[in-house]
Amino acid sequence: MSPASTTSSSPQFEAIFNAALAKYKDQTKMELRNHPLASKIDACDSAESILAVFQEQAKAFDEFRNGDPKLFKWLQPVVTGLYALSTNPAVNAGVSLVSPNKSF
Repeated sequence: MSPASTTSSSPQFEAIFNAALAKYKDQTKMELRNHPLASKIDACDSAESILAVFQEQAKAFDEFRNGDPKLFKWLQPVVTGLYALSTNPAVNAGVSLVSPNKSF
């Protein structure tokens, strides 16, 4: 993808992301960016640290879900891919997929 097409798609992604956040707020009456997990994820500096946050949450729900290892087999490539995209200078032209408040 050329830098020009990446730059032009960033505002489009940001608009879609912000629309999703607004829809979440409309449906739940909660601001997702103010969720306690959002600040934990914002503080992460690697895919592994993000996965550690999710692992911590999974442990908290262990009795409910029995620590489903299938979930992390599915989450690992998703988080790794999103983190790689968010730290890619070509994609990071104004939008960070993992942490919308930070530019890595």
